[in-house]
Amino acid sequence: MSTSRKIQNQQGQIVVEYVLLLVISVGIAILITTSMVNRNPESPGFLMVKWREIIQAIGSDPAESPTSE
Repeated sequence: MSTSRKIQNQQGQIVVEYVLLLVISVGIAILITTSMVNRNPESPGFLMVKWREIIQAIGSDPAESPTSE
């Protein structure tokens, strides 16, 4: 096998490995994003749950509640 043929095979393998790593990392990113911001009411993402808690805490506005003095 000639040297140029070996280099072409190595470059092809590098491209295939790069594409596989890219596909795997994009898949993992999609799974993480889906679990974070899922808007399904039956199983919301953890980011959406925390955001809803923050909004409800702001809406209840305990600082404006009358206190007994």
